[in-house]
Amino acid sequence: MIQEYCIQGWSSYIDVVTEITEKEQYRMWYRGQADCSWGLVPSIQRAKDRDKLTLHHEQYRTTNFMISVTRLNHSVPRQDDYAGWLSLMQHYGLHTRLLDWTESPLVALYFALANNCDSDAAVWVLNPVKMNKAMEYGEYVPPISYKTVEGYLVGAFKDESPSGYEQGPKDKIIACHGAGNDIRMYVQQSDFTVHNSEIPLDVLLCEDKKCDYLYKIRILKQAKATLLKGLDILGFGASTIFPDAEHIALEQNAHFENGAL
Repeated sequence: MIQEYCIQGWSSYIDVVTEITEKEQYRMWYRGQADCSWGLVPSIQRAKDRDKLTLHHEQYRTTNFMISVTRLNHSVPRQDDYAGWLSLMQHYGLHTRLLDWTESPLVALYFALANNCDSDAAVWVLNPVKMNKAMEYGEYVPPISYKTVEGYLVGAFKDESPSGYEQGPKDKIIACHGAGNDIRMYVQQSDFTVHNSEIPLDVLLCEDKKCDYLYKIRILKQAKATLLKGLDILGFGASTIFPDAEHIALEQNAHFENGAL
């Protein structure tokens, strides 16, 4: 059963995060989403008209990306380095079977609030070790580059089944640490769940009556402005989450156009 909380301000958010952490006695993972009605679904599965997509569309995307990027830059992962390629694809916005998580509740809160969606937002909280144990992977969280993870990734590149999820452990989702040298992943404290299943993670875990390791924190929409202002005071802005010149410029424009000194 997924336990749900509702928060209206800073104190209640910190209280809930502290309560969950003390209960779990583990460094939890967080995922912020602008709309609390959204499930835990990787981008490759979010198309509005999925039935109209070409069969094996995931494999076509990954293959075309690999061909085009290799022509531009020879310093790319090996052809059979599925973890390296999927991490690169996720970084540049290609729709993949990876779902982003963070080990920072403040980073997750930023992503929940930044899109200014006119609805309640949510921060999901996950114990990745307990989930991996429940998924019969093992009681630990591996790097995505481990050989034991490859079976969850290979279907993104080659799978002759109609669903594209028949390669590797079927209807399994596991938690993995990111691998590679990337400043954005470092500052965002990024991790992934790898989805070798078409079933959303929250739905899959709801089927497990013993599930006590996934939580949902609902953020009421009337509290968003106050929470976002608090993040800014704490130094969590666009250029903190995305440390590059483009986001520094965007942040400076926003500050001065809002009357900041």
